[in-house]
Amino acid sequence: AFSIADDGVWLTARHVVDGCRQAAIVVANGRGVAASVRIDVRGEAAVLTTEGGAPAMPLGLSLPLQRGERAFHPGYPQGRPGEVTSRLLGREMLVVKGRGAREEPVLVWAEVGRTDTLEGPLSGLSGAPALDAAGRVVGVTIAEAPRRGRIYTTTPETVGQILAANPRRASTFAVGEPITTENYGRVADSLRRDLRVAQVVCTKV
Repeated sequence: AFSIADDGVWLTARHVVDGCRQAAIVVANGRGVAASVRIDVRGEAAVLTTEGGAPAMPLGLSLPLQRGERAFHPGYPQGRPGEVTSRLLGREMLVVKGRGAREEPVLVWAEVGRTDTLEGPLSGLSGAPALDAAGRVVGVTIAEAPRRGRIYTTTPETVGQILAANPRRASTFAVGEPITTENYGRVADSLRRDLRVAQVVCTKV
C-alpha cells in the first residue's frame, strides 16, 4: 500500500484485502497498525484507513501519459523490499476472474528493469504505486504476466474515482523526488523507510 493522506489514508490493490476481515499496515518487524478497509466495487483498488499515517505520496492523475513513458514500482515483491521499472505500452481491458469477476480498463507496461537480486515472479508487488519520473502516483500496481514481461496497473481515472468517493480526502500537496534508472533503488528504499510505501497483511479472514 502507499500513503495518500498524512493522517492515515492508504491505497492498495483490491485483491490484496478482498475477503480480509482485519488488515494491518506493517510499521516494523512484527508490528502492525490495524487498518479498516473499503473496497472499490467498480475497480481493482481499495482504501485503508489507520490511526496516524505517513507523509502522502504526490498524485499525478490528471497528467497525460505517453506510450513509452517510464514508471517505477517500489514495493515488496516476494515479501521482500524490491522495485521494478517499466515502460507504458498502452491500455486494454483486463478480465478479472473469481471473487468480484468483471472487466476493467488497465494500463499495460513492459518490464525493463528490476532490483539486481530480484528474480522470478513479482508476487507481492500488488498494491505498490506506479510512479512517474517526477515521483507522482499514476496508478496502482495490480498484476503481472511473467511470461510476457508485462505489468498491469489501474488507470489514473480508476484511482481518481475511488479518491473522490473517499470521505477523508487525499492530501492536496505533497512533494515527490525525481526518479531515474540510476537512483530508483535508493528512492524506493527511502519511501519504504518513511512508510510512504508499506506492506499490508491480513490478520483475520
